[in-house]
Amino acid sequence: MEDRTDPQTGHSTTAALDENPALQTDGFVVVPMAAAAALDSSVFSKVNASEAVPATWEERASKAWEYYLEEPLVKNCINSWRTFAVGDEIKIAGDDEKVKWEAADLSDRLGVSAFVKDMILQLLVKGDAVGFKRYTKDGKALEELVCVNPVSIKVKYAQGQLAEVRQFPEDHPGVGEGLDLPVDQVLHLKWDAPSFSPRGNSMVLPAFQSIELLRDYRRAEQAIAKRWTTPFRLLKVGGAFGQKMVMPDQKMLEQVRDMINKMDLKSGLVVPFYVTVETHGTDGQVLNVEDKVKEVKEDIVVALGLSRSLVTGDGPNFATASVSLQKMLVMIREIKQAARAILDWLFNDWLELNDWSDKTIQFLFNDLDPTDAVDFKRLLIELYDRKLISRSSLQLKMDLDPDIESANRETEKRSVDLLDEKQIKPIADMVMAGIMGVETAQEILGLDPAKNPVGSRAEASWGGPFTRGDIGDAVCDDCAHFDDEQNHCRVQRNETTFDAPACRFFDAKTVPSETSSEQKGAVSRKTTACRECGE
Repeated sequence: MEDRTDPQTGHSTTAALDENPALQTDGFVVVPMAAAAALDSSVFSKVNASEAVPATWEERASKAWEYYLEEPLVKNCINSWRTFAVGDEIKIAGDDEKVKWEAADLSDRLGVSAFVKDMILQLLVKGDAVGFKRYTKDGKALEELVCVNPVSIKVKYAQGQLAEVRQFPEDHPGVGEGLDLPVDQVLHLKWDAPSFSPRGNSMVLPAFQSIELLRDYRRAEQAIAKRWTTPFRLLKVGGAFGQKMVMPDQKMLEQVRDMINKMDLKSGLVVPFYVTVETHGTDGQVLNVEDKVKEVKEDIVVALGLSRSLVTGDGPNFATASVSLQKMLVMIREIKQAARAILDWLFNDWLELNDWSDKTIQFLFNDLDPTDAVDFKRLLIELYDRKLISRSSLQLKMDLDPDIESANRETEKRSVDLLDEKQIKPIADMVMAGIMGVETAQEILGLDPAKNPVGSRAEASWGGPFTRGDIGDAVCDDCAHFDDEQNHCRVQRNETTFDAPACRFFDAKTVPSETSSEQKGAVSRKTTACRECGE
């Protein structure tokens, strides 16, 4: 075989064929590609999509935080989840007034609402949330709450329990021995991860590749905008025009250049016939970046858990959008559970330090509900009115603690506002109907029977319609307000009989002083006879 030498590399082709017989096939020689024409595979290695997702958890968390700070779409989605779940302020309720106000003071002093919002933000963006509580020197009170950067933390688990927590400097993570944190003072929450996983997963992680693609589109859009705003202008001076050849010199070129540069863009310019101006850069096909960016933004929103139908306003049908909304509500409840876990970790320890372990505390979130909560609550109240659900179920559906509400109702029963008609009227109605006694009503209203007004009508009015007091077995015929001819009561303005029991407006008839004793006896005998005959 003839020995051939590559003119560019200087290597012998024959030697290469001897070393690699596969280059010779059926008598044809496959000449290896020259070194100058070979492409380096490492040039396009960064274009690979897998490079958008870092390998280690710390790098993924740092990159997710970078996207949160720099990408408005990511920030808006994460903040929407946090606002839907936590709201702007966390209120505290309890079955004991003293404990409730002490807990509210602790929340204001330690900034619990801001601490919970910071923890939820770290949990959603980085996938981990690490909280640390510091006690006073005597160990009897909580002094400070710290939301620790989870990237600076190294954790170890043993049998599913947190065994070791070590913090390293944020500028040099993993360097040195670090600071050992007490496990009983640390809370470690993980997002979207099983219990055996030492670290959680960021909510931004599925959107990494879409975010990088969005940035590439932005760079392309900037390049296109720069090309359109700074076009390349080409001046052609001279040339062959029919039978005449124009050969420009240096002076002619400079004159044409200065004339073009000094021209007014708002007016025209007359040039010789041998001058031609061509502008390049604004012609050709342009990438439709707007549609591409819109698609990528929708992909990012979907990757962050929000429904495409809620973002774009369209969808296959209303049922699909409704299911997506229900899925969002379930996810909001999961975030709210994480917030409750943070609050329980804090306040349960505080209750034990103050020997209030038997007390109950409830946390109320001033959150935003994407659904129409008014209609839902109205439906629950209607179900309760129809005796289809119990009072406890109604309270649980409305995120209320039945035990705390029962204790609050008992407290409210002890003090009744006498100026509140809604509280007084039902009690007065039951007394009027004879369902409740006067003494019971006085006890409910917090009144002292010994301080009742004095006087026959006043006592009768105070006692109620069916309480006799000093009037004994008086009937309507003994009352001055009874019209015996019409059988009508002037006070109540209704028809009644003479033998009906006297009401609280009873006023005894007065017999004139000049009436003789015989006439008084006749009146008394007539009344007795009428009672006996029933007429």
